[in-house]
Amino acid sequence: MPTVDPLGFPMNASLASKSEEDGFAGGTGHTAVDKAMVVLASLITSEVPLSLTQLSQHTRLAKATVHRVLAALQAHGMIVRAGDKYSPGGMVQPDRSPEDGFVASLRQHATPYLVDLHQMTGHTASISVLAGESAQLVNQIFGHRTPRLPNVVSVTSRFPRTAIGQILHAYQVGRDIGLCAAPDTDRLSEIRRTGLAQVDDVVQKVTTIAVPLTGVQRPAALAVTGHFKQVNPLIAARALRRAAFEFGRTLMAYRVIANPLERTASH
Repeated sequence: MPTVDPLGFPMNASLASKSEEDGFAGGTGHTAVDKAMVVLASLITSEVPLSLTQLSQHTRLAKATVHRVLAALQAHGMIVRAGDKYSPGGMVQPDRSPEDGFVASLRQHATPYLVDLHQMTGHTASISVLAGESAQLVNQIFGHRTPRLPNVVSVTSRFPRTAIGQILHAYQVGRDIGLCAAPDTDRLSEIRRTGLAQVDDVVQKVTTIAVPLTGVQRPAALAVTGHFKQVNPLIAARALRRAAFEFGRTLMAYRVIANPLERTASH
């Protein structure tokens, strides 16, 4: 009978022989569950996929431990691997179906603008919306060597760490930024004034620049994400603002056409 860990994951001989030192054998398995949840949470809340080394730094777990946790999570479809990077899998973040009309409309119309952004900048282009207390990725265009973004990122903090989260936070309707601490209020006000957020993530070694998509029913952000020292902020900002303006006009034209049709169909 194959050896299994406390999470119910099958373990090969090498994993089983090393499981004791990491808390994957014996006892109640509480330590093993904790470690798996810590690794999974790091992937879910990250704006880009993470490598083994980055996960070890984020979780403060040994690389060998993280490697065994990743192997178990991947075997059960909870995470996916692309190259040396990991991101949440479909079991953790399944596509929402049916998705609401706003997200469906963005997904339907965003692709040409994201393709243009990707071609103009050479980096990952994405569009995200505020969904509760999370930034929900609607669509992204990326290349073989550009970062890939996770489906959902938490934006619960008063001043999110990601550029996308900062844009969604700053443009949240009815949000009183005066309730934030003074430094956070100043930064959110500056983001509203400039219509731009930029974050250099030293851990993940990526730069993200984001702008708001205006004239929509809830906060949405267009963003460009690339590796350190490869993103030209001026080019990225100019391309993002142009794409946001043109995409906003497309959505407005779509609503002008769609609304009368919806009213006609309802009668």
